[in-house]
Amino acid sequence: MTMAQRDYTIQALHHALVVLDTFLEADRPTQGISEISEKLGLNKSRVFRILNTLEQHGFVERDPETKRYRLGVRLITFGEAVRRHLDVVQAADPILDELAERTGETIYLGVADGHEAVCVAQRESRYGVRLYAEIGRRVPLHVGGVPKVLLAHMPPEKRSRVLHNGPLPRITEHTITDPDRLEKILEGIRQRGYAVEADDLDLGAHSVAAPVRDYAGRVVAAVSIAGPSQRFTPDRIQEFIQLICHAADRISARLGYLPSQKS
Repeated sequence: MTMAQRDYTIQALHHALVVLDTFLEADRPTQGISEISEKLGLNKSRVFRILNTLEQHGFVERDPETKRYRLGVRLITFGEAVRRHLDVVQAADPILDELAERTGETIYLGVADGHEAVCVAQRESRYGVRLYAEIGRRVPLHVGGVPKVLLAHMPPEKRSRVLHNGPLPRITEHTITDPDRLEKILEGIRQRGYAVEADDLDLGAHSVAAPVRDYAGRVVAAVSIAGPSQRFTPDRIQEFIQLICHAADRISARLGYLPSQKS
């Protein structure tokens, strides 16, 4: 953070937002004042005042029996407002519906945010054994189908910062964390126009993903079909590759992209 940024920071607001962040990182949906105080190094009185203010505005809720706090439903309204204003989500919605209906598998749409990919839209699989889609889920850019597609199409300098800004986290035993190996994989994704990934983000899971471009030809999102590996047979994977590439092209077209603009 620069000196100029520090000068303009509203400390009370900063602390309130940091308190909200702890709920995203917590293992359980509810937290007590003491837990938050210990995590953040803030005194309990300040944490109480912050939570009380957030509760008044609907950003957190307090269980009258346990006295513990959870995120409030007001945040859903904000999340939906953000989602509505993401043009790519609006463009993708009917196509995601079709993909889910045709494949029966879980469908993800993700965008890059810093060094992570964020799920901004999803469709649940109709099968009992499936991957659970969660809007807002964040994962590192070097694992999984959607994240790798996004990373592969980043400008070289941004991609290098992701790959070389300290050790990359190992999510499963199959996660590749060597930057040089990842560069080769990402080059292959760019050349093929899609990614087929397995086990590096979720064990026993496959993902087939393709890039979504805006009117200027920039990759602004990625879409994927994902599910348990036992259903992703070689023939099925080939079918999914065709479906996901076609779906990505259709979403891109709805954003104003023409194939001749491909960079």
